[in-house]
Amino acid sequence: MNRSESYAAVKPSKPNDLEAKPGIVDDQEQILAGFSPEERKIIRERMRLLSLIPNHIGKDFEMAVELNTSGEGWHWNFAINHVRVDPKDLLEKPLDWCRQTMVHEGGHRRVSRVDFIPKDIWEQPGFSSMMNAIEDPRMENFISEAYPPYRKLQKTAYEHDLESEKRMKESADGKLGRQPRFMQAGFEYIKQWFKQTQGKPFELSADLPDDVRVVVNKTLKAAEDSWLRYPTRNEADKSEEVIKAYAEKSYEINRDRVWPDFKKLVEQDIKDQEIPEFLKDLMQGKGEGKPEAGQGEGQSEGLSPQDIQDIKDAVKAALGEKGEGKPIPPGALSEELKQKIQAAFDALPEDKKREIMEAARAEIKELADEFAAQFEGEYIKAGEPQGEPESGTLESEGRAWSEAERAADDTRHEMRRRMEESLGRSEGDPYREALTEMASYIDALTGDLRDVLVKRKMTTTEAGYRSGRRWNIRTRIKERIADIPLIKTQSREQPESSSEETDYAVLLQIDLSGSMSRGNKIEEAFKAIVLLSETLNNLNIHFEIDGFQDLLLEFKRFEEQLDESMRLKLNQLLLEVENENPDGHNNAGDNDDGACLREASQHLANQTAREKILIVLSDGQPAMDSGRKSQGQLDRELKAVIREIRENTDQKLIGIGINSSAVSSYYENNLPNVDAKELAETLGELLRSVIERN
Repeated sequence: MNRSESYAAVKPSKPNDLEAKPGIVDDQEQILAGFSPEERKIIRERMRLLSLIPNHIGKDFEMAVELNTSGEGWHWNFAINHVRVDPKDLLEKPLDWCRQTMVHEGGHRRVSRVDFIPKDIWEQPGFSSMMNAIEDPRMENFISEAYPPYRKLQKTAYEHDLESEKRMKESADGKLGRQPRFMQAGFEYIKQWFKQTQGKPFELSADLPDDVRVVVNKTLKAAEDSWLRYPTRNEADKSEEVIKAYAEKSYEINRDRVWPDFKKLVEQDIKDQEIPEFLKDLMQGKGEGKPEAGQGEGQSEGLSPQDIQDIKDAVKAALGEKGEGKPIPPGALSEELKQKIQAAFDALPEDKKREIMEAARAEIKELADEFAAQFEGEYIKAGEPQGEPESGTLESEGRAWSEAERAADDTRHEMRRRMEESLGRSEGDPYREALTEMASYIDALTGDLRDVLVKRKMTTTEAGYRSGRRWNIRTRIKERIADIPLIKTQSREQPESSSEETDYAVLLQIDLSGSMSRGNKIEEAFKAIVLLSETLNNLNIHFEIDGFQDLLLEFKRFEEQLDESMRLKLNQLLLEVENENPDGHNNAGDNDDGACLREASQHLANQTAREKILIVLSDGQPAMDSGRKSQGQLDRELKAVIREIRENTDQKLIGIGINSSAVSSYYENNLPNVDAKELAETLGELLRSVIERN
């Protein structure tokens, strides 16, 4: 429940006995030393009374429950499987409050599973805030249903969240001078969840800003769907896989149906912070808008000395004598001054502007991480090992870092080193750079393809089932009000006919011939691969990535995951075009489109999916510098293979021309002369027409 930290400790044989913790007794005694003898007695008594609750709820009697540093809050550390308890709260808070918090931490241990979330997704500013604001209600729903005696503590849990809201508002006022949008949206989800537990209809808070209201209105049903995705007690008792499956489904809903709109609030919060960061520099005598050395005439009009003095006077008057270092109130400056400041900021050199934008981003991310920590209690550090897992503790959940995994990690580091050498870089990651650039286009294409591909999987449903892929939310709410447990639910929906269900396999084939190195073709094709890979991964659609020269080059097979290692490996696509891939094929002079397309089609044919799509990204005609095949022969073979696929398979074949129109001469379904961003805007509609036509 407080900010993330890592605690190294030896697991005790008696995890909840403060008097018998061989590895951490000194730490515990040092914490207790800060209290009077009477206070120490109360802390020990309450720990003895309450400390078995997280073990009971979490179904883990090996989990240590220990004192935290006073004032540092409560949390469960996933990596080392310890619960830390704030002794200050044990002294000052009501017993029910402390009991509920123990239940809360045990609940996270029981059903919160997020180690599968990619680190790059988790670390986006505000993503963890959104996740945790929905995860807490999901976990509390599980507790309420699985352990009815603790249901009465749900109100206490909500009051706990209101205290968190108060703390965060104070923190935001102190850092920004305002309430960021993402924070208001996160707490609004929690408020609406509590209304639901009380059998009340959703009704948004009257003081919610309009733009936040729009986002919450749009995403609330999805958030509700997410926090209702929790296992029954019986399911949780029997299977770790089921626990994780529910958690993964909740995450997918949050990622696909909540985050795209929630993210817009975060982005606006970051933008709103740019001018305050500029003003910070201005008040410190930096960035006064004066042209820098070498800057052209009129490139930055800047602010006049009088403007700067007016701004400083207005800020000082608003903040008072003791206001140094405080955020500047939104209404402290006149509209005229605001306009001048904005104009000066807009006229800054690009490097200075980027510096301020990054500072704004860092400020919002810091606050977002603080917000997330109010709920997460350190149960999430997605994608990042947190110290040495203790033997036998979490190995069954895949948390132990085996020797094989260590070796694989060493291999990845060596691969990165060699690749950076080949790319002539001391640092950097082309895939990451492309991912950052294409992030908004990935979000948009994910939405488009979800409409085209995913929603077709279930067009009509029948309600009243105890199992199924979809929920009838209204029915489930009524059941919850009537205290009907999830195991007896009739709120699941199933397709009327299994024949209406379908699934997809997609093969991406990218031209790695030397001609792709001319202009910016390979750069655009690579960004297109990143765009398509991340989109398909978001939609849980199986896909393969192959390159082609004179041979088909496999980079990602259907059965392989798009994880950090794979993202690193895909950087090799850039190196193959330059014949500089370490241990690669490196024959960019020969481009045998037909033979490679036939082999790729065979790979796709081996998949069991009912819908199969083959997408070729290329800049032109086949060619062989080696002369092993003539131009005419290569041309005829490619056309023959395309005809075979069209006439003899059920595969949908699409040619994407990367800054080239040549694909229109070969592929019936084609998008000529596009770059990666244009592809994001047009592919959805093309796929829709291809699928419907076939």
